[in-house]
Amino acid sequence: MRIVTKKVFDEATKKYPNDAPSIQRTYKLLRSESFQSPDDLKKALPSLDNFRYKDRWWIIDIAAGNSLRLIAFISFEQQILYVKHITTHAEYDKLCRRYAKEADK
Repeated sequence: MRIVTKKVFDEATKKYPNDAPSIQRTYKLLRSESFQSPDDLKKALPSLDNFRYKDRWWIIDIAAGNSLRLIAFISFEQQILYVKHITTHAEYDKLCRRYAKEADK
């Protein structure tokens, strides 16, 4: 799968150094495989879930204890993944509230 930018992963490893190995492991897995569907990706990353507020956005828990979440736009047909956020669970909750408000408009 083609990851549009590695910058978000690099920034996250600096911001969350304790979780850097998990972040890098997730990056390498996503980059090295070709996932044809959400079911294929879920086999490799069982935490995969649909982000209910945006079409074709997905959530992946990338650190032990669900401490970090990756939110990304994924086009399985085009094999493109664009990371929107790598964030803590608390920040994820704030993002959900923000996107829920936008969806209500």
